[in-house]
Amino acid sequence: MIRTVAIIPCYRHDKTLFNVIKEVQKNVTDIIVIDDGNEKSVADNINAIAKQFANVIVLTNEINIGKGGSVAKAIHFANVKGYSHAIQIDADGQHNAEDIKKILRLCKENPDCVISGAPIYDDDAPRSRVIGRKITNFFVHIETLSFMIKDAMIGFRAYPVNITDKIITEHNLKSRMTFDIEILVRLAWSGIKVLFFDTKVEYPKNGISNFKAIDQLRISWMHTKLCAYSFLTLPVRIFKNAR
Repeated sequence: MIRTVAIIPCYRHDKTLFNVIKEVQKNVTDIIVIDDGNEKSVADNINAIAKQFANVIVLTNEINIGKGGSVAKAIHFANVKGYSHAIQIDADGQHNAEDIKKILRLCKENPDCVISGAPIYDDDAPRSRVIGRKITNFFVHIETLSFMIKDAMIGFRAYPVNITDKIITEHNLKSRMTFDIEILVRLAWSGIKVLFFDTKVEYPKNGISNFKAIDQLRISWMHTKLCAYSFLTLPVRIFKNAR
């Protein structure tokens, strides 16, 4: 049985949160919002917004731990509460919440898979971000030795909760902007398939980006580790797949 909850990590995006929740609840009633160590005025606004909706829970990080830690915390919470699937969506409004219908359909048809968006960008997408994604996806193809993962960076996807929580715990995946990439790679290594659907991604005008220059360094270091681990464990994974 599919029981789905939406996860919305929120850091400094309280101005767009109301509309995101409103759109998400057209298809998924239960929502977990993570207040990721926001300043008091923002945190108060997040809680005030959540109270305007039924079935919205706010989890609070006392300090900012980043997107990865926030999503990991929410997935563990969802697992404890008995949800089968968690749909991750950003709070800044860049994702098309209408496509949750596609996610739900694919989850029902493929309950053991990760369902992820394959982004389609407008001309206003920052060129540096688009190029960065292409580089990351190139390394992910090397790390997984496949082209299964079309895009590893989009934060609009559905996870099978139990196995994802298990992988997060086993590898202590609570990193910041590297989380979206690494969790897909490690789920792929564990034999979980990732299925993609096309979805339009918009960069809101005057939007607030939480992506910092140091995050690019973190991503580079993560790829270094994952590539090394991939090649060192390749014989073991080939043996397992051959059985």
